[in-house]
Amino acid sequence: MGVHDGDAVKPPAALMASTVLLAGRVSRMATDLLAGALSPLGLRPRHYGILMALAEHGPASQQSLGRGLLIDRTTMVGVVDDLERLGLVVRAADPDDRRAYRVELTGRGRTSLVRATGAVARAERSLLAGLSADEQGQLRTLLRRVADQQAGTSPDGGVAAAPSGNASPSAGATDGTANGVDDRPNTLPVADQSA
Repeated sequence: MGVHDGDAVKPPAALMASTVLLAGRVSRMATDLLAGALSPLGLRPRHYGILMALAEHGPASQQSLGRGLLIDRTTMVGVVDDLERLGLVVRAADPDDRRAYRVELTGRGRTSLVRATGAVARAERSLLAGLSADEQGQLRTLLRRVADQQAGTSPDGGVAAAPSGNASPSAGATDGTANGVDDRPNTLPVADQSA
């Protein structure tokens, strides 16, 4: 018996019964879909997150973007370098802090963001095709609650009680996975996926 070279091993029952392992499996699938959707636009998931944050909040320092998106300082510099090379953002000295840089979305960045948002929506529809609209909403709500709890914030943006015994999601993460989105090539990793 056994599994032959051309066959895929069926995921073990323990993996499919563990919420953490199952969430990781779905995360990898989502990451692959997202990366595939953004790649034709010359973007990676991390680029998209920064463009979305700038569109929603306006110009921001690299540090505040990194903190909000759980991107470490070194990786953030490389990702902003990428976006600047693509003409999607401009970086200038922060008028409030000469040691910091302020990042701003360009017109071309806004146009790219519109295209990317459509690509991301298609990837999401593909990932969630087996769920009804109500189920998709429930899943989104539950995932947001878990993310907020782990980040120590409440859904309304306030500070929530930190889960006991749990470290911050970004504590010690140097492999690029701190933001929960593995946007590295499939030699893999997530959030750091440098640039």
